[in-house]
Amino acid sequence: MRRFGWLLAAGLCHAPGCSSTCVDDGAVFNQSLEACMTAGLTASASESGATEGSESDTEGSASAPTEGSASEGSATEGSNSNSESNSNSNSNSESETITGGGGGVWCEDKDGDGFGDPANCVPQEPGEDPPDGFVPNDDDCADDDPNTFPGAAENEDPPDACMQDLDGDGWGDSTPDDPDATPGTDCDDGSEHTFPGAAPNDDAMACMTDVDGDDWGESMPMNPDVTPGTDCDDDDAATFPGSAEVEDPTKCMKDEDGDGWGDTSVPPGVDVGSDCYDSNADINPGDRVLYTALDNGEFAEVNVENGDITPFASVDIGPLAPPYAVITCAISPADGSIYCSQSAKQVLIVVDYCSGDTPTELADHGRSICGLGFLDDGTLYGVDSDADELVTFDPATGEVTDAKPITAGGNGVNIQACGMAVDCVGERMLVTDGQNSRILSIDPATGEGTVVADIPEGQWNSVGLEFDPVTKQAFSNNGDELYQISLDGSNDYMQLPDLEASINDLSYGPTCG
Repeated sequence: MRRFGWLLAAGLCHAPGCSSTCVDDGAVFNQSLEACMTAGLTASASESGATEGSESDTEGSASAPTEGSASEGSATEGSNSNSESNSNSNSNSESETITGGGGGVWCEDKDGDGFGDPANCVPQEPGEDPPDGFVPNDDDCADDDPNTFPGAAENEDPPDACMQDLDGDGWGDSTPDDPDATPGTDCDDGSEHTFPGAAPNDDAMACMTDVDGDDWGESMPMNPDVTPGTDCDDDDAATFPGSAEVEDPTKCMKDEDGDGWGDTSVPPGVDVGSDCYDSNADINPGDRVLYTALDNGEFAEVNVENGDITPFASVDIGPLAPPYAVITCAISPADGSIYCSQSAKQVLIVVDYCSGDTPTELADHGRSICGLGFLDDGTLYGVDSDADELVTFDPATGEVTDAKPITAGGNGVNIQACGMAVDCVGERMLVTDGQNSRILSIDPATGEGTVVADIPEGQWNSVGLEFDPVTKQAFSNNGDELYQISLDGSNDYMQLPDLEASINDLSYGPTCG
């Protein structure tokens, strides 16, 4: 037991053999547990018939041995036995735990954490049951707080120090509520995600916050005592510095599919990447092809550097023909499926050009669709060039579920030829108004269009459109003419080498093999 020289100053000492509280001529705080225990043991020995050779007899006539004194064997044995008993009692009174067959000293444990209050302890005679709510130690430095006790912060050094750990992360509060508690190194004891070494990829020693468990620290912690880390979105384990190591290992990006390319659609504070399909590792700027669909079931790569059009995949169109005329295609962000508009039949088809299987025909929608595009939420839109409407499709059935007139500046738009794409960085739906050689950003909720590019190239009659998330610009064609167009309202554009053939559409899709 520790601190017994003072622990009885605040508590009451009830020793065996004492009919009342043991006191002496001094103040209560000068009373010692040893005195009480000695008095109790003496009284107990007297009551049990102690005679010559007892400790009291020995102490009473140390210089004049009589019967039972050290000169006689029986007295010597008795004296040694009692002296040994006292020695054990004194030793036990200073130990960590005193049980002695149910006896010893017990301290009150008000907060129920298994550790006793050193200011409220009582001795207990062997064989008697300890008081309710008492424990055989006096180690609690704050007996009104069940989160403060020796070993509460097992990750600290030393691990058995009496510390406060409110959040249960194994680290002690650096500014504990009780002055008797030993300060730890936890800079925010109200957050189980904040402690020294929480973000080892930032700093293995610093006290940081890592909510998402990616080992990178919150860059803007709310608590000023917490060391800032470099995680720009600590609620998303896919977002941290270097997550998109293929694209840029220095930036804090989101890479949900783990393909090394950063998501284009991210919250503020996160660096924008170039992956429009961050839930599909098979589609990214490092594994994509700009293609056009041909009427014979082939899919051909479009080379923007030299205008070459090279077939790389095909599908079995036998059951679908005649006629088989594909005008526009778009890829689903949900599962990578490719949807195309088979204009001659006025139906949508679902294509897997890498497998070569026969496309699946969906319902007859009865619309003249010149452009298709998926938003990030998986909604499929199309442009009806006959009705000049923005239509919404059910991807499961191919049926039209909604339609809105397309307008610009409050006026209707006469769309005779179009292309359609989605700006996955700016989250804009883009439509080429071929008659006016301009690109509109369409609000899907209203159908209202805003001009984002207007180039003086006359009327476009065979139009494709695709957004490039790497350059943040658009590719558009008018037959065999190909353009790269800025979408920032500057109307800047560049004419690229002519295509080797006139095409209807431009789309990005996965490579095969």
